[in-house]
Amino acid sequence: DRPTWAGPQSRGLFLVFEGLDRSGKSTQSKKIASHLEKAGPVKWMCFPNRKTAIGHTIDLYLRRQLELSDEVVHRLFSANRWEMAEAIVQDLHAGTTIVCDRYAFSGVAYSAAKGMDFTSCQGPDRGLPCPDGVFFMHIDEKVGAARSNFGDERYENAAMQANVREQFKDQRLRGGVNWRDVDGARDVEVIHSEIRDAVDAMLQKERRTQMVEQLWM
Repeated sequence: DRPTWAGPQSRGLFLVFEGLDRSGKSTQSKKIASHLEKAGPVKWMCFPNRKTAIGHTIDLYLRRQLELSDEVVHRLFSANRWEMAEAIVQDLHAGTTIVCDRYAFSGVAYSAAKGMDFTSCQGPDRGLPCPDGVFFMHIDEKVGAARSNFGDERYENAAMQANVREQFKDQRLRGGVNWRDVDGARDVEVIHSEIRDAVDAMLQKERRTQMVEQLWM
């Protein structure tokens, strides 16, 4: 059985930024975290969390210093999220907003892009804390490839990114999720303004008083 998390009278927002490599996720997630600090405590985080033992293994793999099977890597990425799940929920219940760069959606999209069964890829992450909002930074893979540092890590090649982009379109990924596609090819401040308006609207919603829901359950 997966854990369930009862909700307090008020809690923080859980926001996730997704997209291809070099799509602007980190830039926009950090900008919205800075904006939200005006309203209360905020934590910015990213996956994989390379500071844990599992995350260190993932880091070695991504930097091509370790070879692992696709199945093992997929479960390591999921385990890396699960080891942070309880802390995420505790922070949300304490009124802290969490802004996250990548989450389970990337885990499924990248593994499915390598040929693994899509539904099976979702299995290990079912029951994780479900975000209140997901912002998908939509760019052409050629745009990301032209940005600085592209190619530094294992999955940063145009063919793989094109495959991942197709997987992100699968509606099974978005089931039960408040998902918003964002045109990531525009000016940074224009993108931030759109996201800021959407997040400010979320802050007013009653769902913040509800329990943290479970992803894909």
